Amino acid sequence: MSAQAAPAQEAATPGPAAGTDGLFRDTGPGNRARARAWWRRSRFWAICAAVFIVLSLIAFFAAGSGNRSSATLSITNPAPAGARAAAEVLRSQGVNVTAMDSLAGTTAALAANGSGSSTVLFNDPAQLLSTEQVGELAAAVRSAGGRLVAIAPGPLAAGALDAGITSAGSASETPAVQAGCGNADAAAAQTIDGGVSAIAGIAPVRTALQLYKGAQTCFVPDGAGTGNSGGYLALDTTGSVAVLGSPGIVINQNLASRGNAALTFRLLGSTPELLWYTASLKDVPVAEQPPSLADFTPQWIFPATAWLLLVALLGMLWKGRRNGPLVTEPLPVVVKASETLAGRARLYQDARASGTAGRTLQHATLTRLAHKLRLGHTAEPAAVVDAVATATGRNRQQVNSLLLGDAPKTDKDMMSLAVELAALEEEVARR
Repeated sequence: MSAQAAPAQEAATPGPAAGTDGLFRDTGPGNRARARAWWRRSRFWAICAAVFIVLSLIAFFAAGSGNRSSATLSITNPAPAGARAAAEVLRSQGVNVTAMDSLAGTTAALAANGSGSSTVLFNDPAQLLSTEQVGELAAAVRSAGGRLVAIAPGPLAAGALDAGITSAGSASETPAVQAGCGNADAAAAQTIDGGVSAIAGIAPVRTALQLYKGAQTCFVPDGAGTGNSGGYLALDTTGSVAVLGSPGIVINQNLASRGNAALTFRLLGSTPELLWYTASLKDVPVAEQPPSLADFTPQWIFPATAWLLLVALLGMLWKGRRNGPLVTEPLPVVVKASETLAGRARLYQDARASGTAGRTLQHATLTRLAHKLRLGHTAEPAAVVDAVATATGRNRQQVNSLLLGDAPKTDKDMMSLAVELAALEEEVARR
């Protein structure tokens, strides 16, 4: 029994297998070993392929959402701050909503649509248009017999839309504002949100709140009527120009709140064509000539630069011509003593360093006198003075003044000192 089990156990162990011809052959590595070997050989290309697939998917989804915008009040923006909901509802009611991004395109579309068939929603949050361009837009709408609805224009732009409409400042958020006027569109809305309208699970979108006064002023926040107070909606005498000071009424998040939808659809849906015009960089006029560097430079920069250059030049002339004090340092090479003497003498002469030259003469004479009197190089100057006074019989105070006195201040004093030091050395040598 044990003899039969032994061959079975041997056959179960990994190793070379016997072929039909009785020879043992290597069966090769296992699947895991082959996978590891393949990964080591091809991991670079595998990573590249994975990155390519991920980038392709990102590009695909980005291209699929390329017709969407993230701008506030954009008719292609489905986010809470967008206006896609208003545009889609108007389209479902038969209004042709067209997004416009230039003044020229808007005026051309007004002329092409025919008289009395177009409403223009004008939105310029960055205030790119000049007052002349805003007036041109208002004139084009009037000539086409259309209606113009401006969303929170600036004070100058509001006056350019219609002379009877003026800015009345800004307002704070209020939960609800009554119409408070006889305009049919405002009366149909009855009440609008005076600010933000929170939706469960969505952060409220806050927009600027502006107040305006016109021939008709509606939705006054303080409820004081249309006297001196401004409202969220101001219209001209005919009602063809309307200024809406609360963009939050039109956005997706607040459209279904109170009478926001009624006011929006009545203002924008009264004609079969709605041109949703948002000002862009296309409306910025291009200069006839490219600006030069001088156009971007403040006017004071050139006088200030000239003055600084003059001050720097005067400082260079003042300080640059003055030589600093002489500095002693070891010579990098060995030269003849006569060359060193002549070179230093020229330096002292050019620098008019009479004091430094006199100190050098005193120190050299003191060293030579110590050597001649056998005092050594380490002798104290006072000991050398005493020895010289004793050897020559001179007054010690005179010798001390000659060897250790003040340095000469002029070339004449230096020459006198040199003569006296030479005479003193000769006198010591004779003794």
